[in-house]
Amino acid sequence: MKPTILLASTNSWLSPVRIAGTFADLGCRVQAVCPPRNALTVSSAVRRTYLYRSFRPLSSIDAAIEAADPDLVVPCDDLATAHLHAIYERESRYGSSPGSGTAALLVRSLGSPANYSIIDSRQEFLALAREEGVSVPNSALTPELSALDGWILKNGVPAVLKTDCTSGGEGVRIVVTRQQAHRAFRELVSRRPTAQTFKRMLMDGDTTSVARLLRSERPLVSVQQFVAGQDANLALACWQGEVLAQITAIVLKTRSPKGPAAVIRLIENSQMSAAAKTIVRRLGLSGFAGFDFVIEERTGKAFLIEINPRATQTCHLQLGMRRNLTAALCASV
Repeated sequence: MKPTILLASTNSWLSPVRIAGTFADLGCRVQAVCPPRNALTVSSAVRRTYLYRSFRPLSSIDAAIEAADPDLVVPCDDLATAHLHAIYERESRYGSSPGSGTAALLVRSLGSPANYSIIDSRQEFLALAREEGVSVPNSALTPELSALDGWILKNGVPAVLKTDCTSGGEGVRIVVTRQQAHRAFRELVSRRPTAQTFKRMLMDGDTTSVARLLRSERPLVSVQQFVAGQDANLALACWQGEVLAQITAIVLKTRSPKGPAAVIRLIENSQMSAAAKTIVRRLGLSGFAGFDFVIEERTGKAFLIEINPRATQTCHLQLGMRRNLTAALCASV
């Protein structure tokens, strides 16, 4: 019998719909937990949807897991992954056995829980990759402006500021002066709603940003050295620390600066493949993951800049042996 897949989405992206269709074509029973206006709610590939509540995210995902009784949970954005990590942490803290119930499901779906906190932190992830010998840009956690100033004094600009648990280019700023860095830092840590926040709430029915503001969550900001070159990415399916299938591409066009790819060209790159394989094994990952790289213009070296611990935009593509991610993952469940 084919597995039951529960997709977890916290926003209005369309990419989860394509993932749902691919799983359904394989004979999987697809269900989803998502916001009320998400396209998954009207997809013929999804048998049932459950309401994701941005003001009660963990309890709404909990309820979906209990009702769907899935064999695998697939997060479709970074916040969904962070929620699942938090649910595992709560389950383990209050005495649930890692080998039973929801805890076991999340370990099967996401991989080793020992590394969830590293995956949720951009800075900790890059530090781990550096330890494993993977080429990464210089970076540091900058909780205050003084720490950012100190980093810029030592490393210079241009630089890239990023916040944790954001996706699709949100929470990313490229700065070329110290003044721009200060302005970007204040924007990233601000708890004030923006025009984009109101647009998502009113037009898309997406209240996630408002909920985070009301919970007074102060984003963690890190800074990275800017690497001039060609953006590239590698999407993969993995199981218990082993890569099952992967798709590698360079980015020809993005929807916005440092935003999600709009046009790609498939490539092979041994540096990217080796780095992804090393990280997957080190973290003991299962499920889908995406790795963002920059292929340095001057040297051709592939620098790993971040992990997307979720289904990414190319995961639905079916490109044959070792490049059909959904089929490879489905066969392993």
